[in-house]
Amino acid sequence: MKRRSLLSIGAFGLLAGWALRPSDLGQPHAPYFAALNQLLRREGRGIPLLVIDLARLDQNAERLAEQLGSQLPLRLVAKSLATTGLLEYLAKKLGTQRFMVFHQPQINQLALNFPRSDLLLGKPLPSAAALSFYQQLPQGSGFVPAEQLTWLIDSQTRLQEYAALANALDQPLQIAFEIDIGLARGGFATAAELAAALTWLRNTPNRLRVRGLMGYDAHLAHTPAWVDQDNAFAQSAARYQAFIASAAAFSELWPAQPLLNGAGSLTYTLHTRLATPLNEVAVGSALLKPSDFDSPLLDGLQAALWIASPVLKALPGQLPFLASAQPLMQRWDRNRQQAYYLYGGQWPATPVSPAGLSYDRLYGRSANQERLIGSHNTGLQVDDWVFLHPHRSEGLFELFNQLVLLRNGRLVGSWAAHGRA
Repeated sequence: MKRRSLLSIGAFGLLAGWALRPSDLGQPHAPYFAALNQLLRREGRGIPLLVIDLARLDQNAERLAEQLGSQLPLRLVAKSLATTGLLEYLAKKLGTQRFMVFHQPQINQLALNFPRSDLLLGKPLPSAAALSFYQQLPQGSGFVPAEQLTWLIDSQTRLQEYAALANALDQPLQIAFEIDIGLARGGFATAAELAAALTWLRNTPNRLRVRGLMGYDAHLAHTPAWVDQDNAFAQSAARYQAFIASAAAFSELWPAQPLLNGAGSLTYTLHTRLATPLNEVAVGSALLKPSDFDSPLLDGLQAALWIASPVLKALPGQLPFLASAQPLMQRWDRNRQQAYYLYGGQWPATPVSPAGLSYDRLYGRSANQERLIGSHNTGLQVDDWVFLHPHRSEGLFELFNQLVLLRNGRLVGSWAAHGRA
């Protein structure tokens, strides 16, 4: 092949390769965040904030209530809404005093803050943790555990431990059985196993009172492409029905109106449009819709929770030890042109505004001054604010002192974020 042809092919290859370089993703703040940026520049006090958009939260709550109607009562999941102010707000708006709890201190706090509530454990706790609840519950709290608290039992061994606890406390304990309806996350695996546990209860003197069942089905939101979701739901519902039938055979133990709990934020909509064995659903995160809940099943809801942090430094996107390569790197990827250092960082969240920002994998992350990179087109300046969409709300609130409340472009108050529930 002639030298000229080789050169032409090489030049074409270089041009084709250059055309494949990353697109410039940088954009200024979208209008919603541009307005919020200006508001926080005036009133944000210059520290990282966890912001709840109350207008969006209200719309999500109203949508949820519309979907559930009167057929499926709601139980709020406390771990996903883990502050007293938020739980009080949603409990009032949605007309419920039912809560699902996952942590022994949560139970004690909710018993004090919501003395008329109905509490259901969302996971089985060691009997020692249950004992701690009773030891820490103040006299005269107004909360009656024997009527308002339901412990979760996932095995024959735990059933016997809780029977011994009830005897030691000399008071009745309400229990529900965790059943495995296809997620393989524990609980009674078959209706026969549940029947064996109920047989033991019937034949053994004890102070346990059976309230019902709890079966979690979040796996249905993640069915692979080759699995029909509605069919998978029907199979899961059939498993649940088999457990109900097994339990109902023990008429002296099984209540006339059992508690049949299940679903979750990712799957409650399936229970609203398909035949379900449940008589209540548990929902929490969907009301705030962090990014882990960006699912087609929740398309009717919108994100209502943001992390906001001011920009401390806006610098050229240089990297240590790579100064000579930096010009080429920035020409190849224009999204490395600028580096922005935030106040705080390493949150479980994804930058969303301005568009085109990302964590710098070559530089690493920091909980003190998080470094984001982007192109010149982001237009960020020092003291502007960057907005991140949390992946989840669980474990997030405790990283902040308060939740800042936004409504229609104004800051309208705050809730203590450290009030765990």
